[in-house]
Amino acid sequence: MTEDMAKLGDLALKLEKYRYNIASALAWIIFGMVFGSMNILGNSLIMFGILDYEVFWVLVAMAGIISGYLYSKILKYMPKEKEVEKRWRIGIALLFIPFIVSYALIPLAFRASAFYFNMVWYPSLGFGLLLCGLYAERRPLIRAMTYAGILIIGSSVILYPISTLPMNFETVMASGLLCLSMMIIYFITAMYIFFKAEKIVYA
Repeated sequence: MTEDMAKLGDLALKLEKYRYNIASALAWIIFGMVFGSMNILGNSLIMFGILDYEVFWVLVAMAGIISGYLYSKILKYMPKEKEVEKRWRIGIALLFIPFIVSYALIPLAFRASAFYFNMVWYPSLGFGLLLCGLYAERRPLIRAMTYAGILIIGSSVILYPISTLPMNFETVMASGLLCLSMMIIYFITAMYIFFKAEKIVYA
């Protein structure tokens, strides 16, 4: 009887961890879709001459607000632990710090180009994920955000040689599309969390 109770308790704990990580995997897919869609929308409006590069940050901010709202809805499917919720609220705030620096502070100190405004969201996202992950991701959550942040920062290096090319409209747009294509890291991260969650239950 005691052994059965112990097994039941262990299963219940595994299911809680499973639910936590499945919700996290879903959040990654939502974030990727929202940020990717806003980026495509922004580039489309720029090509139509409706939007200017200098206000591209407005769409990035909208993507952040929408993602934050959707994530708050996902939180209700996660285990209710006040300490965990507190860490995530602070972590999400840390996520936006690189965007504030990149879009609000750096352009005040230096003259930012169209290339800068069109691609800086990508490394900013990497640093934001890294900061958020280092602070918020602790057990039972898989440290996927930390790893994704490192991968995005590492892949951002490819933007440096592109920045040395002669700048024209095609180069600027191509750099934005390249950053968008590298968002496949989001999909890989979601799949990683999903399969790790499966191992929690069936281990």
